[in-house]
Amino acid sequence: MNKKQSAKDLIRHMALAFVLTVTPGLITAQSTLSQNMDGFSGENMDGFMNVDPDKDSTVIERTVSKEYFQWTINTRTGLNDIIEPDTIHHSFQNAHLTEGMLGTYSHLGNMGSPRLSRLYFEREHMSDFIFDAPFDFWIKNPDQFRFTDAMSPHVSIDYYKGGNKRTGEEHIKGYFAANFNKKVGIGLDMDYLLGRGRYQNQSTSMFDTRLYTYYRGDVYNLYVTANKDEIKLAENGGIQDKRYVTNPEAMAEGRKSYAPEDMPFRLYYNWNNIKRTQGLLNQQVVIKTHKSQTDSIGDTIYTYRREIDLATAAHTLEIGNLQKRYLSYQVPKGYYEHTYLKADSIDRMSNFYVSNTLSLSLTEGATKWAIAGLSAYARFDYRRFSMPDTLKGEGEFVNRINEGDLSIGAQLEKAKGENLTFHAGIESCILGANLGDINLSGRMQLRYPVLKQDAKIGAYAEMSALNAPFFMSSYHTTYAWWDKEFKKEFRTHFGGYIDIEKTRTHLQLDVENVAGYIYLRNDGGSYVNADNITQATYSVTAAQHSGSIQILSATLQQNFKLGPIHWDNNITYQLSSNSKVIPLPQVNVFTDLYFKFVYYKRLSMEVGANALYFSRYAAPDYCPAVGMYNIQSDKFIREVGGYPLMTGYVNCDLRGVRFYIMYYHANEGMMSNRDSFIVPGYPANPGMVKIGLSWTFYD
Repeated sequence: MNKKQSAKDLIRHMALAFVLTVTPGLITAQSTLSQNMDGFSGENMDGFMNVDPDKDSTVIERTVSKEYFQWTINTRTGLNDIIEPDTIHHSFQNAHLTEGMLGTYSHLGNMGSPRLSRLYFEREHMSDFIFDAPFDFWIKNPDQFRFTDAMSPHVSIDYYKGGNKRTGEEHIKGYFAANFNKKVGIGLDMDYLLGRGRYQNQSTSMFDTRLYTYYRGDVYNLYVTANKDEIKLAENGGIQDKRYVTNPEAMAEGRKSYAPEDMPFRLYYNWNNIKRTQGLLNQQVVIKTHKSQTDSIGDTIYTYRREIDLATAAHTLEIGNLQKRYLSYQVPKGYYEHTYLKADSIDRMSNFYVSNTLSLSLTEGATKWAIAGLSAYARFDYRRFSMPDTLKGEGEFVNRINEGDLSIGAQLEKAKGENLTFHAGIESCILGANLGDINLSGRMQLRYPVLKQDAKIGAYAEMSALNAPFFMSSYHTTYAWWDKEFKKEFRTHFGGYIDIEKTRTHLQLDVENVAGYIYLRNDGGSYVNADNITQATYSVTAAQHSGSIQILSATLQQNFKLGPIHWDNNITYQLSSNSKVIPLPQVNVFTDLYFKFVYYKRLSMEVGANALYFSRYAAPDYCPAVGMYNIQSDKFIREVGGYPLMTGYVNCDLRGVRFYIMYYHANEGMMSNRDSFIVPGYPANPGMVKIGLSWTFYD
């Protein structure tokens, strides 16, 4: 054991010991303080100084409003959807993790690497530009962007850092929002992520910038936003030999273990690059009506007219240019089974689109008959795709495909009221490349007393018949090539939930039948490299399952509380009737035990540890040439899972300033089971200290 490794092990053991000992220590401190102070309840704990200092009478105080609200644009109805700002303190330490707030996503280890949810019903339908899907944690499409109306100008900054300057990771994002007056506002959003990578050739770099402005008048509203983002991802192709992680003593050549940066991986000088430019313009015209109302005071009669928003006519224009490029300068023989283009070919796929939507929406509650809001819309989509192609005898050229669709749809929504809310929608393509595509959806929520306290009971359903996204039907690159004609994919999904606030219980049940499931699979086999290690060979293509597949999922969120001690649990059980086509872990667990208290009436703290675990299964593999996850080849199956990944943390909130420190993967190397692979061939990052801060400045 060398001195450097000994020091790292010592730091890791000290951090884990801190997490395991600080909670009982704080409990003891709480007990001592509670015996000497009045009014201690476990949730609010005063410090040793309770008296605020006297105010300086010579200082003139100025009140700055911190009020603001945010909304997104519904690109179907053209209306605003009000959303809650992100100011939650609980679990803030998980906000920057690529695996998600509850650890449900598998990824390649490094922050910002492509990810895929292990929970089937957490996966979204892919767009034509399928390469966005693995980066859904970072990409913001125009319909997801938040506009801000601020009473006072303000700037919000989030900063996250993990590890050192050579192999660590950083993420900084923020936005500026200001209003010229009550009607006009502007803003700027920026987001920059850099993951240098604990392992070789694993770096990620992402940059997004967005400008927006709006005018909110009494009759006319205008919203404009434009964004430009770029993703750069180094591809290492997976580790050469998993024993470098699972059994390092056998590979260390006299040392106890290899440093992460010294472990050999399969690919060098390979990158994926995604560039996205998008713009959105939304116009709304409010149609108003007047209602006369008569009141009397004594013998005097007053008649006045009240203005009511009857309906809204809207036009939404969205334009985008999306590009993906794969660069491969060094690929070992056997990694890819086929080579379709020359080594110096440009593997570039692009998708340019224009979407125009006209809509008319009746306002909920505008008349006594309007118990719900009703919207109708028509949308025309133009799309142009390009990718490499070949023509015998004439070399390579770029193939461009143009297509368009005319779709109509309607939505019925009741969002007001405390007892019952519901939403129903239908959309169908009546002309164009996707003729016959249809999507129906509905959901409702009812408040009903359970254990003498209101509980939320909800149900939802969806039925769709859709063509495959364009790049699932056709894809041309140096190492993957297919042109397929698929039938429509039929999905029928039913689900429901009950949320009991008194017992802190949330139970959800989902079931889906999918016929003609379209997916990516690896038809390659395996080969033995120069070190006599068997490795996977990639020959990825799109395929369609001929029959039906059923998926069942049950999720229980059960939180316990005893004074300042909290224990939150999220457990999901899944079943797939065809685990070869849709492989899923049967059990996925995320548990979080923490001690929550308030110090000195201002500093809210959560001190605890969480753990992630999922059962072993033949998880989807990742192919760098496509930049997507795919089903493993039947000729070479590797299972992952059965390994708990533990993290200790201290999460704080001081007058709206959120910050934390955590030790990620605190149990690394401390168990006999070292199989920390989450994706086949890609180990989880080793333990590291991470810190984060979120601060909003007003005026």
